[in-house]
Amino acid sequence: MLVIAPTIKPVSETLGSTSRGFGFNQETGPQTAQFIGNTIDYFRNFDYVNALSITKIIAIVITFIFIAILGYIFYRVQGLIKMRAKQAAESLNPPASAVSAYDARWEEIKNHANSFNTAEWKLAVIEADKLVDTALKAAGFPGETMGEMLTLIKSEQLPEIGNLWEAHKLRNLLVHDPSYEMRHNDAIAAVEVFERIIREVGGLK
Repeated sequence: MLVIAPTIKPVSETLGSTSRGFGFNQETGPQTAQFIGNTIDYFRNFDYVNALSITKIIAIVITFIFIAILGYIFYRVQGLIKMRAKQAAESLNPPASAVSAYDARWEEIKNHANSFNTAEWKLAVIEADKLVDTALKAAGFPGETMGEMLTLIKSEQLPEIGNLWEAHKLRNLLVHDPSYEMRHNDAIAAVEVFERIIREVGGLK
């Protein structure tokens, strides 16, 4: 049986063919070696400590910037939530209108007039007459007393001057005649006249 022995090429020939396959030659070899050496020297001599410090500083600055941005966003969101909550509260509970001194006193007078006690009806008429006296003087009507003012007021100034006279006469009757028995309807009617007069001169809203 015939055996064929493999052909073995010299090592120099094999290396030469390999070098030609990768593009190496005698001219490019030293340049490549120098480039690799320079690269190794660069990374070997690189100031990693300084670079790490700079990186830390940059990271800290970026962190603070993000914190500031998040804080601003949180602040705006909180403000928006408070504004929406305030709007919702105002829509459910609208602000009450301003209450003047006349309003507060008039509420007391109405409570007296609506009472079941006869004495409180009388008190309501008397107090309402006092409040009208104060309101007329504040509006600039002349006169020292209620009676003087009523004699000087024209119907053009107060269209209900006649009704006001009747309500004031009822007040005088209650003051000067303690035995007078006033009906509840008369007390309510007089208080309503006084209220209209006070509103007309701007004492009540």
